[in-house]
Amino acid sequence: MGTNLKNPDIERRAMWFLINQPQVLESNTVNEKWFSNNSYRILCSYINLWGMRYTNADQIAAAFGDTPFGKKLNVQGIFKSIQSVDMPEDPKATFKILKQVYNNRELQSAAQNVFKDPSEFNYQHLKEVHDEAQKTDNQSDFNSVKLADEALQELEHPNTSFITTYLGLDRYLGGGLVPNQLMVIGARPSVGKTAFALNLAVNAILQNDDLTVEIFSLEMSNQQNMHRIYADVSGIPLNLWKNPAVRMSDGQKKAAVKTIKQVANLKLWSNDQITTISDIASVITQHAQRCGSGHYLPIVDHIGLVATDNPRQDTRAALEEVSRRLKILTQTLKIPLIALSQLNRSVETRNSNEPNLSDLRETGAIEQDANVVGFLWRPSGDPEDSQLNLSIKKNRDGETGMLPFYFKKDLQKIAEVSGHAEAVHE
Repeated sequence: MGTNLKNPDIERRAMWFLINQPQVLESNTVNEKWFSNNSYRILCSYINLWGMRYTNADQIAAAFGDTPFGKKLNVQGIFKSIQSVDMPEDPKATFKILKQVYNNRELQSAAQNVFKDPSEFNYQHLKEVHDEAQKTDNQSDFNSVKLADEALQELEHPNTSFITTYLGLDRYLGGGLVPNQLMVIGARPSVGKTAFALNLAVNAILQNDDLTVEIFSLEMSNQQNMHRIYADVSGIPLNLWKNPAVRMSDGQKKAAVKTIKQVANLKLWSNDQITTISDIASVITQHAQRCGSGHYLPIVDHIGLVATDNPRQDTRAALEEVSRRLKILTQTLKIPLIALSQLNRSVETRNSNEPNLSDLRETGAIEQDANVVGFLWRPSGDPEDSQLNLSIKKNRDGETGMLPFYFKKDLQKIAEVSGHAEAVHE
């Protein structure tokens, strides 16, 4: 796969900043899809993930050239073409023009589709592309005066954009889940992290108007997840949802029908066929843009099972990439995201069953990327114990502490034990 050396100058100028001054990404967002050239897209994606580790083009070229994608490209030719462009001066203005050029391409393509096939779908797509092109680039409009005005407004007007879930958890989060927030919930196997996520999802949908929750389930099937939700909502034990025609009574079947119809009306989406971080990121991007900020909450179950595009990548590097890309999604799409994580075995060797941040599996990248880290654990260690604790071990914008829950396992229902939160002020 070669590179097109006749790229528009705006793309080369944008790439010049990315390879020579990767630190510009601290204050600018550059989406790989803005580039028309596939080689530039791949390079931009790499720099978005790992560019902050490097300080100059030579370092990036050496590291990128050693990746499976880089080995298929003429890296030397790509970098030589980029470096030959007249040195640009203003990264913010360059990236703004790059995005405008991309939007124009998308508009032209959508308009051509309408011309060829004036279907309702194509008209709707053209409208969506047009609306997206009209949106103001938040990064381009960044200024201290605007931030000051927003801060003054916050003093007078309560924030109503929180996504609420559990009352006690919302208090720790300062009111609920907010945009740009990556929350990691970790636990050892069979403790109840999937049940907790499903309960949280239902709570969130019921408490927040026009909210869509999407679960990317890599551990359980869609049917298994729905059975757990049905058991929680209906009060009919989970084991009866396996072959319900035989195992349920007539009264339970009537209640089951009511529950199934009720859950069907919830904006709860489940995906059990999407397994790679690239595919997950693509779906989250599409659905977040469709639903809008504050109206979409993705949950990934669990982060250790998400695959990368590099099958030769070791576990540590893969987890670092997945964690980083999930964090980037929260920032670029202005959404909260919950990722479940399996803990390593070291927690089982200590006297206390309460996990620590060091128990996050394989890497410290998850802890670094997350805004909030919570651990589910049983005080007794007994698998049948109904008491379940959630320890908030990291909270970038608030308190840490512990919340007790009651886990009725046969119904997969996890209820908060009110009035017992133990906060730690940092």
